[in-house]
Amino acid sequence: MKLFLSGGGASSVELDKKFVESLDLSKPLLYIPIAIDAKKHPYSECIIWLLRTLGPLGVTEVVMWAEEDLQAKTKKDFDQFSGVYIGGGNTYKLLKELKEFGTFTILSVLAKEGVPIYGGSAGAVVLAKTIIPASFSDENTVGISDFSALNLVHGHDVWCHYTDSEDESIKNYMKDFGLEKIIAIPENAGVFVTEKEIEVIGPGEVVAFNPGRKIL
Repeated sequence: MKLFLSGGGASSVELDKKFVESLDLSKPLLYIPIAIDAKKHPYSECIIWLLRTLGPLGVTEVVMWAEEDLQAKTKKDFDQFSGVYIGGGNTYKLLKELKEFGTFTILSVLAKEGVPIYGGSAGAVVLAKTIIPASFSDENTVGISDFSALNLVHGHDVWCHYTDSEDESIKNYMKDFGLEKIIAIPENAGVFVTEKEIEVIGPGEVVAFNPGRKIL
């Protein structure tokens, strides 16, 4: 398992580098941008941004699949890619559509096969146990009631865009929603997750609440 969880924002250079180093650059990278509000940020602009971000690190070919693409894809269609990049946006929309399209199950299989998967903000949250922490910043505009996510981060929930001013909010979420473990990731850091460990990448302080507060 090779998971790369970014806290969001544009300060994840070290995590981006580690992600690219894990890729077979002879194959294209798959980009899933469906969490974003495409009216405000058209997908055509999103892929340009991703190429500008990862291109200098060596990524030359990116294939983008939006909603209409994912609906028709099977596991076999994903096998052509070196890795998967799941972008940020509304976490509820992302989770709902991944489950509806069958992509949710495929991502779980890919992760267990060792395919590198990068999640930025909402993309990171769906890799965790639930998406409940996303309600701090996102609106449930799609009306889902099942918040269970991929649960690939050693039983943790993930809190993105973290600042230490949110410590009490995190503790309250844990109490109110019965959450056992949260990893809080700031915008200037990320985590690399394997079957054995969770490694902090970048200069920012990643904090684990379990339920006490501990800097990883």
